[in-house]
Amino acid sequence: MQRPDGVLPGQLTIGRQRLVVVLAILAVAATTILVPRPGDGARGQAQSNAYQPFACDQPGSSNPQQRRQEIQLDNGAGDFNAAGRMYPCLAGVRWHLQSGNVTTSSTTPAIGQIRTAYGREFPDTVYYAAAGSRTDLYQMAFSGLQFCTGDTTPISACAPTGTKDIQLYADTADAPGPKAATNYRLTITPDQAITIGGSGVWTEVLATANSSFTVPVAELPTATHLACGLVGGIARGGFLGIGGTCELSASDFSGSLAQWLGGGENYTLLGINLDLYYLVTHRQNPTDPYTQIPVDGSGNPLNSIQLPNTTISVS
Repeated sequence: MQRPDGVLPGQLTIGRQRLVVVLAILAVAATTILVPRPGDGARGQAQSNAYQPFACDQPGSSNPQQRRQEIQLDNGAGDFNAAGRMYPCLAGVRWHLQSGNVTTSSTTPAIGQIRTAYGREFPDTVYYAAAGSRTDLYQMAFSGLQFCTGDTTPISACAPTGTKDIQLYADTADAPGPKAATNYRLTITPDQAITIGGSGVWTEVLATANSSFTVPVAELPTATHLACGLVGGIARGGFLGIGGTCELSASDFSGSLAQWLGGGENYTLLGINLDLYYLVTHRQNPTDPYTQIPVDGSGNPLNSIQLPNTTISVS
């Protein structure tokens, strides 16, 4: 329950999770940002009949505003049309995931890692609850997306100061109508770094075109600014086209040439800034240790999503 000051109390501890759609967790929180806080008053809060009721129907529904979105998942090789798909019911709430500094020219400190990344411009219209559709989102797939942790740093360059450098929030101003008369922000703040996916797990997002992440130029193919520039990335720092960093946006990563950057590389993550409407983790494997009990019968599935003690607040 909310306190009168609008802050959700306590610490939320998230434990073992199987195949997890992160926004399934966040969707509960997302509905909160569509509800007025105590003290906001009723004026301007009435819902329009045009938006009610909302039903999440199967694909093919005659009403596109009420159908589940079909999202084909990457097969681990940059093929988004392979077997494997999800049918989420999108809320239309934009979440901001930020960590590190995407505009840095320094290769330290690192805040995590990406093993492989692929991207494409999402080919279909994205329909979402209550407020219409859009055609300008990009789908990005990350393998082994992981932030630094206090006990197991994925890469030696991770600095202890980076372990709490995670921001995840949504604003009522970004939400579809009907919305609260007074803008406020829902923030999810882990007290340590989070794991989304981890080794061997794919993390896919539907994000805006300017959503981006930054990696060292030295880890790109040919290890030059040219490799960054060929796909439209922004190179910073270094000397004579060597060294420094490369910021890659979702739109940069959507072309066929970008797959040359993405396939099979380990990247040190220096900064990430995602505006996303959907996030899912998955592996297309019937013996997936992240979604199935290990075939040898030992224990529970591994954790594909890990959030430590986490504070949820409204301000």
